[in-house]
Amino acid sequence: MKRKKQIAVWALAGALSALTLPISAAQQDDNAASTKSKAGETDSTLQSRSTHSGKTLGQVERANKLIGREVIGSDNQKLGKLDNLVVDLDSGRILYGVIGSGGVGAIGEKKFAVSPGVFTEPQQASDSKNPFSKGPDLHANIDKAKLNGAPQFTKDIDKDTELSKADFVNQVYQNFGETAWWQGSSASSSAGEFHNVHKASDLIGMKVQNVSDQPMGKLDNIAVDLPAGRVVYAILSPDSSLNVGNDLYALPPNALTLSSDKKKLTSDISKEKLSGAPHFAKDNWNNLSDPSFASQVYQYYGKQAYFESGSSNLKPTGPSDQRTYQAPK
Repeated sequence: MKRKKQIAVWALAGALSALTLPISAAQQDDNAASTKSKAGETDSTLQSRSTHSGKTLGQVERANKLIGREVIGSDNQKLGKLDNLVVDLDSGRILYGVIGSGGVGAIGEKKFAVSPGVFTEPQQASDSKNPFSKGPDLHANIDKAKLNGAPQFTKDIDKDTELSKADFVNQVYQNFGETAWWQGSSASSSAGEFHNVHKASDLIGMKVQNVSDQPMGKLDNIAVDLPAGRVVYAILSPDSSLNVGNDLYALPPNALTLSSDKKKLTSDISKEKLSGAPHFAKDNWNNLSDPSFASQVYQYYGKQAYFESGSSNLKPTGPSDQRTYQAPK
């Protein structure tokens, strides 16, 4: 009888071991996956966890990594290539994207202005350290027919005096069934203009000075959240005369204003202020999609982060108010 009880106990112990082994193995797999995720963390994984204390931030990409990418429509057909982004630094907004379509090279090509909201979340570039890597195709929720009906970005529009006009931006938004963000829910007049509008390609390399005309460096890039239509950062490469090193500095876009000659950007940042500012190595862009890093940048420069408090209410100035509107402090 005692022998039978021992056999029963051994059998029960064996059954329990069989049950616990798979659980233990699963736990080990989970731990390994977790370790692998942390070790191989990239922009895309940062984006997937981009909620920090109630702050949200989309996937942030460098403008020069977006320009030139193929754009695929909602029917999986090629629409063309992203030719440029037209942005307003004061409001930190992408006013619209420009898609080049048709023709051979630049011959016979037509350019169309599209609202940033037509783009879906881009995939992360496969090699962010390769300066020649443009990354995967962009995707838009429109087809070729819709693109061909969009306002054309002609040579007459591609001028400093025309890029800033709100009526063209409003036409773009209306074409894609979107309410212009500065109008809210109303359909009021679109008259007026923005005052710090640039093509992204023109911003890259633009000189930056402070209010004392001291050279601060040049813009290495702008970093954007394309589907959200946001310019998240202006990336400054500091002038060697400042002796602050070779790192790059992320600034809120509205920390920069247009100089009186409209050829440079101006900031009230001093050398001392910049020396203590958030920065990162030129070959390490991973923090840009991290909301905690973004919060540090905006707080350091005393600017209100759009992803913490909602959209800005900045509006283009109208004929009766020709002042450049002020960025929020």
